[in-house]
Amino acid sequence: MSLYTLKQLLNDCSSRLSRTKCAADKKRETLEDIWRALNDWIDSRFEVGKGVHIATFATISWETCTNSRNQPKLRPLFLLSDTFIKSYGLQQKKPLTPPCLASLEDINFTKIAIKFSKNLTKDLVFSGIRDLLQKIGEVAGAGTPMSITFNIGRLIAKNRCISLVFDPLKFPRALEDQITRSMMGSPPSTLGNMTDFDIPPEDQVDYNGSHPEERLRDALDHHSFPPDGQEALLTHRSNPENVIAFEMSLEEELSQFGLKGSPAKDNPVMDSAYRRHIANLADEVDREAMYAFDQQLQQRRDLDTVALENKMRRQCAEDLQRQLRVQMEERRILKLQQKHELKFVDPSASSFYSEGEQSRLGYDDKDYVRKTKDDLKQCLQEQMYQKEQERMSSQYQHLQDEKTFIRRLRAEMNELEQKQHQEREERRRVLTDAWNRASAVKKLVEFKKKQKAAEQIHQEGIAISPTRANYYPHLPQPKTPHRKHYEPSNGDDFSVGFDIRSVCGD
Repeated sequence: MSLYTLKQLLNDCSSRLSRTKCAADKKRETLEDIWRALNDWIDSRFEVGKGVHIATFATISWETCTNSRNQPKLRPLFLLSDTFIKSYGLQQKKPLTPPCLASLEDINFTKIAIKFSKNLTKDLVFSGIRDLLQKIGEVAGAGTPMSITFNIGRLIAKNRCISLVFDPLKFPRALEDQITRSMMGSPPSTLGNMTDFDIPPEDQVDYNGSHPEERLRDALDHHSFPPDGQEALLTHRSNPENVIAFEMSLEEELSQFGLKGSPAKDNPVMDSAYRRHIANLADEVDREAMYAFDQQLQQRRDLDTVALENKMRRQCAEDLQRQLRVQMEERRILKLQQKHELKFVDPSASSFYSEGEQSRLGYDDKDYVRKTKDDLKQCLQEQMYQKEQERMSSQYQHLQDEKTFIRRLRAEMNELEQKQHQEREERRRVLTDAWNRASAVKKLVEFKKKQKAAEQIHQEGIAISPTRANYYPHLPQPKTPHRKHYEPSNGDDFSVGFDIRSVCGD
């Protein structure tokens, strides 16, 4: 049965119907970008000593354990989720006690799409990772031998048993003092020989081709997972002439020690176990050799770093001394220039001349002192006079500004009073005209009423009551007769200013 690799996984997921919505010709490239982004996210957490948790797949993290010297160390751990195991009928040996894991980060499809990719979206990352993990579960559940390449190692599966083989070369150098390589968990024995999971060159997928810094890491994969049956890396701890082959049987090994005639019967199980033991032993030797080599390399790098720091510190000190010398020289030159300039000024203001020399030059003469005092007094008086003139000028200017403001204010007040007077006159004229019109209308209405009443009396022939004048003999007789009831006609014309009381009864 052929080995199922990442290349076949990408081909199957890109050819079958899925929920990954993208162009058909770009589907494989999209899946490669999604796989690269997922691995980059796992690397970003793995390199800082933290882990990731994919709820529908597995947990990849660092476990804190103790070595033979009772020292806390870190080792990588891969645990499948119960949902993934039950969904595809897989097998994985669970630890007896809950492991002490580093801080975990749940998978965030938005973060993977934005931070670890250039043109992916949240939906594409979600659907692509779901399809890839689902296909991995289906292949592993069918019992097909599988070897899927991750950045941190390889996911291998056989006979429904799945495990992640971590690559020691991909461990972060910042944590190399805390990582124990001798306590790394080995794959289950049901997987058989690890050389069966070596990926042929034609099945390898270079999905990191756009990242030049990853090519060296891809080239180092052949050292961690050798294609042949020899030791992975030849170091000072392994002699090329005494390399133990993985395919050497127990009988051949015993024959080297002169025990070929052993009465023990051939046992294929023991022979297979012995081969696995020899392979594990060679892997342990390889890892220890690589660890020692990394330690020596790190020590050499530390020494180079310390030497470089000392060199930079010495150069900084030399630069500082050189700068101080330059500053001291500049200050000395400046002092000489100042001293040279002071020689050409008044000797009385200079401390370079003694009192005797000042007396000899005539700077202590009384006439000279009196003249100097008079000059100073005259200068002071001129300054005082000038300041007084400036003060008076400023006060005069201030007074002129105040007068100008007052004149402007008075003019505005006069204009306002004139405007108010004109408005009052206009209102008085308007009211007077209205009153005159109302009075004229009232008189006209009264005249029309009297005329109409006289006509009505004349028509009806109503006589004037004789008893009305008896009560008031001294009053003149009214021109209009007394009426008991007045009924206005519909033809009356009332204008503006009409008083309703003029038509009401007594």
